[in-house]
Amino acid sequence: SIVLQTVSQGSLDASKDMQKELATIEKKKEELADYLCEDRKKLSLEDVFSTMKTFRELFLKALQ
Repeated sequence: SIVLQTVSQGSLDASKDMQKELATIEKKKEELADYLCEDRKKLSLEDVFSTMKTFRELFLKALQ
């Protein structure tokens, strides 16, 4: 049916878009790892964000 074809094409397009976004994120993560002199394979975005959060908290505390 035409509806099913439209829905599955939409799903395929969304999947391709998601793959492109994930590839972009992975590339940016590798660039960030290089910038921070970290191992590309071991760098976790969760760790980076946690470190940034801690730095921000300590920086704001130091300003007070």
